[in-house]
Amino acid sequence: MAIGLSLLVAPELSLRALGFSEVTPALKAVARIAGIRDVVLGGVALGALDDRERLLTATIANATADAGDAAAFALAVGDGERAAGLRGLAAALPAAVAGIWVARRLS
Repeated sequence: MAIGLSLLVAPELSLRALGFSEVTPALKAVARIAGIRDVVLGGVALGALDDRERLLTATIANATADAGDAAAFALAVGDGERAAGLRGLAAALPAAVAGIWVARRLS
């Protein structure tokens, strides 16, 4: 949720910290979209802590989103955003793997 909040509240700072070379208004808008998605997914997971089935569903949703983020960052490497792509991969890929691991433990 922290990354989502940072993308939502301070998209330019967050994008520069990720290593994006140019922060445009369009990129900031997409960052805010990703930020609200992460905040909502995190909130759903927190709200499901008392229900194993709901928590499993929320965990799968989060792992899927993280895997999608990893794919997007991998594509960014090929599109000339090497620093941002690699930094993003360093966060998203372990998050996706951890989510898959937790989901297996919950199922």
